[in-house]
Amino acid sequence: MTAVGLIALDMDGTILAPDGSLSARVKRAVHEARARGVVVALATARRWTGAAPIAQELELAGPLILYDGALAQNFPDGATQLRRTLDARLAQGAAAALAARELQVVAQYSDAQGERLAVSEHPPHPQWMRSYLANFRGQATYVALESLAELAPLRLVSFGPIKRLRGALDALSDAPVGRQILPLGNYGIAELTVFSPDASKGAGLRWLAQRLGIPLEQTMAIGDGVNDVSMLRDAGLGVAMGNAAPEVRQAADVVTAANDEDGAALAIERYVLDADAPITDDEAEETA
Repeated sequence: MTAVGLIALDMDGTILAPDGSLSARVKRAVHEARARGVVVALATARRWTGAAPIAQELELAGPLILYDGALAQNFPDGATQLRRTLDARLAQGAAAALAARELQVVAQYSDAQGERLAVSEHPPHPQWMRSYLANFRGQATYVALESLAELAPLRLVSFGPIKRLRGALDALSDAPVGRQILPLGNYGIAELTVFSPDASKGAGLRWLAQRLGIPLEQTMAIGDGVNDVSMLRDAGLGVAMGNAAPEVRQAADVVTAANDEDGAALAIERYVLDADAPITDDEAEETA
């Protein structure tokens, strides 16, 4: 197996246990990989607000791939390294299409002043986004729908029942934007995001590998969600978590244990720290 020089790690459902914590084994595996000169980067749907504390706990240094690849910021100084915004006109049109289906819309921004959220006023179903907005009330400003995306945002986000979100997704089928649904996000309900068609975790991984001068075949990515598929396919070694959905497993080269069994640590130990050992059926499940 080719030596791994870069590891891209999803967070929720991957390196984080179901309760949101980092296990000692995951921290130890990341620390030992970095001690051997391997670059370790988070590649997450989270924003800086949610990713930086985990980067701190892992003692990382270097770019973090955030907003599902729409932004990369250096840790710990926060300097922006990569930005792929959603065109303001397309964002405003998408926001109107979502609002027409009785969905509250949030435009996510990040600039030199920090992260902020522009939130559409008068939601018809405020309970769908209550948990999310309660977490970030200090960043949220409520604006008229027609002013939501006056500037190009990094993403649009909406929460609601999955059937309603799928209907909204159908309404955007002809729009030249990236879009995805997470069936169950971190706030107990399905989540829809709309973003630049140039933004993805896979694109973020390719950018970072090129920036570091590391061939893609020397990269490893670990993830569990539909938003991880692009980087699992693009990485030299794509590792799906045991708790991943079937389509995510199909995109990967191997499958490790679930996040409540330290699957990410197991993969780092097996393919980076003990890369010369032979692969056994008990350690990794080969995917089709």
